[in-house]
Amino acid sequence: MRWFHRSCRTHSDGSRRSGASGVGARSEREHSLTGIRYCFVSSGSWYRHAGTVRLRELGRALAARGVDVSYVVDDVPHNREHLGVDPWAQVEYVAHPHSLRQLAERRASLRQIRPDYVHVLDPAVKLCLALIGSKSTVVADWDEWPAKRELPALRNAREKFLDRWLRRRAWLTIVCSRYLQERFLEEYGIESVYVPYAAYLRPEPDGESPFAEHTAVAMGNFYPAFDHDVLFEAALLLSTQGLTPRIVFLGDGPDLERWRAFVRDRGLVNVSMPGYVSGSELWRHLRHAHVILFPIRRTVLNLARCPSKAFAYAQARRPVITNRVGEVERALGDRGIYVDCSDVGFASAIAKAFESKWLPDIDYGVEPHTWAARADAILDALAERRRSEHHRQEPTPSSHA
Repeated sequence: MRWFHRSCRTHSDGSRRSGASGVGARSEREHSLTGIRYCFVSSGSWYRHAGTVRLRELGRALAARGVDVSYVVDDVPHNREHLGVDPWAQVEYVAHPHSLRQLAERRASLRQIRPDYVHVLDPAVKLCLALIGSKSTVVADWDEWPAKRELPALRNAREKFLDRWLRRRAWLTIVCSRYLQERFLEEYGIESVYVPYAAYLRPEPDGESPFAEHTAVAMGNFYPAFDHDVLFEAALLLSTQGLTPRIVFLGDGPDLERWRAFVRDRGLVNVSMPGYVSGSELWRHLRHAHVILFPIRRTVLNLARCPSKAFAYAQARRPVITNRVGEVERALGDRGIYVDCSDVGFASAIAKAFESKWLPDIDYGVEPHTWAARADAILDALAERRRSEHHRQEPTPSSHA
């Protein structure tokens, strides 16, 4: 029985591509690993999953360097219709993602592809089970640290086990933050490769402003672990002072209705929450914002991750009120407006920003933060690891004549 479905685009003459892709021509730095087979393995739907930006964009950039890129993904409607990976990438679909059969199917997909490297993003039960007993050369990538979250006892034990298993299984370890890089070295003696997120918004015309007046914009999904509560409390504090700056929250998530009720019950008529926005509409909201708001507390969760939206904000070139936490400061440099992560800190900064009729654009120097550069970092790390192994395997010259 065939357990997977294959989707692979070719030229009209049936030939496969070697080299350039839709994201630009291959880097001038020809790489010793050009032509390798590199497979990203994932589980679940890619629908509005922030981590899939990393898999998608790294794949595109690697393909542009002549790497034979492939994906193993669950066969769910969104993945079939909106995966958005490089058009030349091979995609294998796991046909039964909700049953135990998926484990055998994922393994079968990997045997079909025969990759030189298997890239796994974060420790996950389904992915680790698919790798147990395999001879795959694993590139383990952490863009968060689930093992350090505050979780119920059983789930906490599971996350710690998976984290330890993947660290030991990895042939090469990649992390998205300097914090993770430092902690992995200090706690486990593991030298990892620092590969943060990068600018990901596609170029769009600025178009007309979606706002009739100066507006502050915040973007992100409403999950309990994130820090949007700071902004709602800041808006409430400003209202008690007779200040009602226009604030728009973009995003959805499990807490969306809770915060809509907060806004409604407290009469915050200056606050709107339209839900999820993407594409040209998202760009217009960011580009025409009077100021962008990004609260982020200094927690292990936030230090370990690299919020991709920090690079989107840098691309928009508008002033950003935020906090000096981890990768945010590295994305915005010294050009961010850094405040205390509290309702008072944000309320004060918002009030000050709205005293100005016009705030100039800011050049955050986002140009070097490309997925091409991130792909080069991975290829360089793979090549260096291979050289290191080769040197260790070379026979030691005899000290005797």
